[in-house]
Amino acid sequence: MRVKLRFSGMVTWEKEGRSGRICLLWTDSVDVHLLNGSKGHIDAIISSHNNLKWRFTEMYGNPDTTLRTHFWDLLKRLGDSQSLPWLCGGDMNEILFDHEKRGGGGRALYLIRNFREALEYCNLADLGFRGPKFTWCRGNSNSPSNSTFVQERLDRMLGNSGWSDLFPNSIVHHLRLWARTIDPCFKLKYCATDLLKWNLEKFRWLREEIKKKTIAFNQVDRALFSSNWQTHQRLERALEALKYKEERYWQQQSKDLWLKNGDRNSKFFHRKASARKVKNFITGLLNSNDVWCEDKEGIAYIAESYFHNIFSSSSPHSSDLDMVLNTMEPKVSLEMNEQLDRRFVAEDVKAAVFHMAPSKSLGADGMSALFY
Repeated sequence: MRVKLRFSGMVTWEKEGRSGRICLLWTDSVDVHLLNGSKGHIDAIISSHNNLKWRFTEMYGNPDTTLRTHFWDLLKRLGDSQSLPWLCGGDMNEILFDHEKRGGGGRALYLIRNFREALEYCNLADLGFRGPKFTWCRGNSNSPSNSTFVQERLDRMLGNSGWSDLFPNSIVHHLRLWARTIDPCFKLKYCATDLLKWNLEKFRWLREEIKKKTIAFNQVDRALFSSNWQTHQRLERALEALKYKEERYWQQQSKDLWLKNGDRNSKFFHRKASARKVKNFITGLLNSNDVWCEDKEGIAYIAESYFHNIFSSSSPHSSDLDMVLNTMEPKVSLEMNEQLDRRFVAEDVKAAVFHMAPSKSLGADGMSALFY
């Protein structure tokens, strides 16, 4: 799993009760020092290459509610031994509020209270999330009775004030899990990885096959007779098909839109692709203090902070807004506004996707518009 997901390190631990394991994976951009672990947790110190150091604890709450107090005692002991910025998260097997559970019977108040008291003791706060509200479900969603289908928010990320100050722009994303099937976007990540591997293997084969077919065609062409005419024709068609595939490959790599059809000018496409890669590569960025930064984490943070700042409001006074807006002539009519405010339908989405350039930049799932 570590290799398939392209992580450089991994540690696993058998978890309590149900089958399976808890695991911690990391890339080579950080150093991980394992402190301790058990069936319910993995505790580690994370050191990034820009001299940031913090603590991460992955938790798995005991599914047996009668033993849940031992789990909270473990969390408190871990909290007593920490002095670094602390991020803690995982499957807690518990909710903090009644609205984090839908369907089934109500949650016992003492279970919720024990969870809250443990977080207060450790000075941990929920970091919120983006995406689906619930992270776990069970039962039949098609049943007319809500009691047979239960949804709960059991997974969460928690941080102390030191960690929130160190990473003020951190965001927790909930993957969409439905009826215990993997989200299509997660499947596409595997698909994109497999396609990249397939592409490298197939394109290497394509170049070798063109070379072999070219040699065979030239041999037949130099001694062409009626006896080998069919072989000549077959090799010519095969070579033409292979060169067409090569041209299409480099056309997609170069993302060139103005050259729709041309001869087998693959060197041109190769130069375009190489030039585009050099042009788009970001070697470094200046941060807000005019310090040049070249490491990946620093570049990502600078870019994220820049767009966060320009799209954030400075909270001007309403009178200042009115003064500016009253001098502007409206450009959007009521009819236009109604059209813009209406709900999107499937035809709108399809029209937008099919108007995109098929082989331009990839989306967040690693696929171009042509894939869809």
